[in-house]
Amino acid sequence: MRDEHTNLRPCFTSWLFGLFLLSVLAAFSENTSDPWIIPPGGEGGDIGKSTTREDLVRLFGTSNVIDRDVDLGEGETEPGTVVFSRDPKRSIEILWKDPATKRTPKQFQIQGQESLWKTAHGISLGTSLKELERLNGRPFLLTGFEWDYSGTETSWKGGALAKELQGDGNLILRLSPTQPTGVSRAELTQVLGESEFSSHHPVMQKVNPRIYQMVWTFP
Repeated sequence: MRDEHTNLRPCFTSWLFGLFLLSVLAAFSENTSDPWIIPPGGEGGDIGKSTTREDLVRLFGTSNVIDRDVDLGEGETEPGTVVFSRDPKRSIEILWKDPATKRTPKQFQIQGQESLWKTAHGISLGTSLKELERLNGRPFLLTGFEWDYSGTETSWKGGALAKELQGDGNLILRLSPTQPTGVSRAELTQVLGESEFSSHHPVMQKVNPRIYQMVWTFP
């Protein structure tokens, strides 16, 4: 008669191997995390709310980190630091809580048509209004177009992105109708200015604006 413990050995060995494999996969996943992701709270990414200027130099090289004024809109600027200033896809601007020491970021910002920098769900420059609605699971609110803070998201209306993109910090998204083909000027005037509009407004749906600026802020 075979010892019942003998029958358990293969199962126990398989269990140990499975546990080992899971640990290896977890470590691999951690070590191959996307270096371009910036979590909204500023924690867990290669750069975040504790990043210093020295960290930027270590990560990206001295020649790719420069100090210069950063445009804030409405003609205002503030001393900051720019990484990859000549490469639109990799460029990111940093403002500091103390511009003299450059040790605690106040905000990161990217702008343009396309960027490697992104946040949860791959949201980045160029992400469309309809894609944001899909990820949010419902319509959201944003301001109208053709002013300095055009198309700023103001509320996720309790959707999925409210939790994903708001935490200890805040992520500001701004959208613009880059190529509103098939939309008349009369239609577009319905969604202009500082007023709030639903993303599900017929003209918003027709225009389907895309993100042109993202700003991570840290309290």
